[in-house]
Amino acid sequence: MSEPYAVEAMPRAVSVARICMWVQAVMGLVGLFLLFVLLGSVPAGPASGAVLAALAGPLLTILLIGFLALRISTRRSWVRACGLVVEFLVTLLGLWQLLGSVSLGNVLGVLLAGVAFGQLCRSPSATWFDR
Repeated sequence: MSEPYAVEAMPRAVSVARICMWVQAVMGLVGLFLLFVLLGSVPAGPASGAVLAALAGPLLTILLIGFLALRISTRRSWVRACGLVVEFLVTLLGLWQLLGSVSLGNVLGVLLAGVAFGQLCRSPSATWFDR
């Protein structure tokens, strides 16, 4: 009779990064929903198209972060690579925004992205993804 396969548990660094990514995605979707509600009074026409085009970038970023958080458990190396790139860019953008104005949302976003990036850079994360 064959023995059961040993399942390697997700390292703490990877699970912390995944939690940070889920929190980022949820906070971003709530923020965009509130922004859509706030901008719901924009009259139809070129102005509404411009607003939707401006919000398409953040929406795609939020959806990408959520998708990567969902796919972390597959242990694919491209998930870690994409997560590193996205979180690094989100951290840089957040730091750039902090130069203009400091708010709780900006600081929390930079902290979450920075922690996720740092945790994905750690050697236990790299080892776990490079099975």
